[in-house]
Amino acid sequence: MANDIIRQTERAAVIALKGDPGVLEIVGKPSIDPQDEEPEWPFIRMGVSQALPEGRGCSSRVRTSILLHAFAKPRYNEGGGMIEIAKDHAGRLTSAITEALHQHAFSVDGRRYRFAYESVRLEQDGAERDAFHGIISLVARAFQG
Repeated sequence: MANDIIRQTERAAVIALKGDPGVLEIVGKPSIDPQDEEPEWPFIRMGVSQALPEGRGCSSRVRTSILLHAFAKPRYNEGGGMIEIAKDHAGRLTSAITEALHQHAFSVDGRRYRFAYESVRLEQDGAERDAFHGIISLVARAFQG
């Protein structure tokens, strides 16, 4: 059951992000939790997730912790001039993600989810020297019905 609630909660977050105009101004829908090895930049990936039951016995409430990762590189105009450094681009994407999910509730497939972020971190990406990486620690509460 814990694995099911993790995947369902991740799915609810992806659906919410793919429907948010602020996020979609920065990243295309195919780059939100892409399954390909080489996604189009910028992109968002789900990271480590953990489900923790709340209450005693057979509770219908579950708290899920999810790490969301936002990756961005510098942006350039058509003439090749830089218009936004990677750190600012990643920061803007990270902010759009937190705005889209923090303190918002969504219903997906008969279950309600309420999201809140616990922390946000912005760092240079280890794999791409010219890229930055935002990490959002997100908590979701899932309720039946």
